[in-house]
Amino acid sequence: MLVFAMKRLTPDQLEAARDALVDGYRNWAALKQLAAFALDINLEAKVGKGPLDDVAFDLLELTEAKGWTEMLLRDAAARNPGNEMLGDIAAAHGLAPAPFTGPAAAALDAGFQARVIQASGLESAGRWRQQMIRCERRVCQIRSGGEPIGTGFLVGPRLVMSNWHVFESAPGSGQLGEPKNYAACFDFRAAEGQAPADPGIEVPADPVADYLDTSHKLELDYALLQLAHDIGNEPMPDGTKRGWLALGTRQFELPKESCIVLQHPAGRTLEVAAGTVTGWLQGHEQAIYEHTAETDRGSSGSPCFASGWTLLGLHHRTGPKANPSNRAIATSAIVERLRAKGRLGLLPAQG
Repeated sequence: MLVFAMKRLTPDQLEAARDALVDGYRNWAALKQLAAFALDINLEAKVGKGPLDDVAFDLLELTEAKGWTEMLLRDAAARNPGNEMLGDIAAAHGLAPAPFTGPAAAALDAGFQARVIQASGLESAGRWRQQMIRCERRVCQIRSGGEPIGTGFLVGPRLVMSNWHVFESAPGSGQLGEPKNYAACFDFRAAEGQAPADPGIEVPADPVADYLDTSHKLELDYALLQLAHDIGNEPMPDGTKRGWLALGTRQFELPKESCIVLQHPAGRTLEVAAGTVTGWLQGHEQAIYEHTAETDRGSSGSPCFASGWTLLGLHHRTGPKANPSNRAIATSAIVERLRAKGRLGLLPAQG
């Protein structure tokens, strides 16, 4: 199982998390189900039985040692949304809602999540979440002057992709800002309206490098920004590399293949939204999808995944009022453009 980047709990935080778990899951069987769904583990085999306070504490000690605490607390709060103590714990650590929550997701039928996980080809919901976390740690805020302006993601050890318009020097200027004016921040965690629980790791752009490739906002709307160092090669707490995402070469299956977006909407903590791809944007077939996943200002440049966490789209924008669907650039079109320009070698891998 993969480790995520949430900071270790202090003794007081550990006690508060234990109390919240006991308040939200008031018997051993309920806690066992949570461990199975959130972590894909057998509670009895990994922790054992006993008084609920002790079992909850031992479970947290296990997740702290393994780096699984964020998964546990995020799922615990999402599965018991009416529990105030769990909600407070999630907010205190800047944990976003789990997938398939929020206003847009409420419109999805009850079987949507199960179908997404089944279609992914992964063995269980726990494995699906592990793959989600592998992708999450490669997604970043794009910042200018310390302020969040969009979302991006690693496509190489030090190479970030986002929208061309995210790097526009001023809205409507038609000119890119200087690369040295931007930075990428990974692992940022903050509940809305609260001080960051984790300020994240900010990596500036390479001060002497230009954009490695771009396509104007009226075309494929992407830019490749080189960072100052290889954060993708740096180890996570479990010893594995952070890694990077491979641009998918296939297309979403139309109509209505699931679309999962990892994003920093409105500068908030990393969030997950799910919807469906409804078709090609008229006049932009093979290049721009329309999708229903919920986004916000600051979501521009977010990666859009199929159910098995294959990267197939670059979230682009929301359409005008006459056609307000969300739009995403097909990664297959980006790969073909890079190939035609002889620049495909910029990407370590395509998927």
